[in-house]
Amino acid sequence: MRINTILARSMPVLVAQLCMMATSSGQPVDSGFFDDYSRLEPTDAVGLSYMYARPGWEEIVRETRTVVLPQPEIFLAPDSKYKGMKPDDMKALADSLRSGMFVALADGFQIADNPGPDTLVLRVALTNMHLKKKGRIPLIGYLPPAYIAGTAKRMWLNDFAKNVLLTEAVVEMEILHGESGEILGQLVAELGDREVAKGFASWEDLQAATMVAGLRLRCRLDNAKFEPEMRVNCLEAITLDDVALDD
Repeated sequence: MRINTILARSMPVLVAQLCMMATSSGQPVDSGFFDDYSRLEPTDAVGLSYMYARPGWEEIVRETRTVVLPQPEIFLAPDSKYKGMKPDDMKALADSLRSGMFVALADGFQIADNPGPDTLVLRVALTNMHLKKKGRIPLIGYLPPAYIAGTAKRMWLNDFAKNVLLTEAVVEMEILHGESGEILGQLVAELGDREVAKGFASWEDLQAATMVAGLRLRCRLDNAKFEPEMRVNCLEAITLDDVALDD
């Protein structure tokens, strides 16, 4: 079943929330994950708020087929209404974020443990994460297994995700050259608005945003193998329709 059908059943406003990400202007909140946020510019691409791409970065990564995926970092917002996230919950969430990137890249790239010549480092973080306890609100549905490009990879699902709402968060990704450490690209995807009940984010939003980001990155890396006139617009080519969930 396609993601649009499933989420229409349990979260009808998902697509609208992802479209709202494109309304950002100015600069994103500095979480400290990036060393420099000044290069980021707003984008109107669905599922993406800000991005930076080093001019000519495709030429730098043209021959690169090895990617290092460090464990993602989790930043709980200081003013989150609920802060009771245990270390095991944080690790499970970080593992699921890394798994999404791994599945998007693994069939065309070697995943390495350490950076070096002709490698890229993909850093990922979930920042400004706002949580809210569900209390006695009954659980409606569940977070299903995720499918990326036809490959099943079970997403994070435990008692924490069942009982705690994700109301707002930011996904931040940074691509660096493995040898020089030069920043080749950055992206920021803002999820939800905790001040508006119907604008809350969800674990499904996070799932969709990380899937789309991973597939777009794979598209951009594949683009680098071709001459500029042969490259596709990955922001338009990869959308929610390319992300499917199993019910």
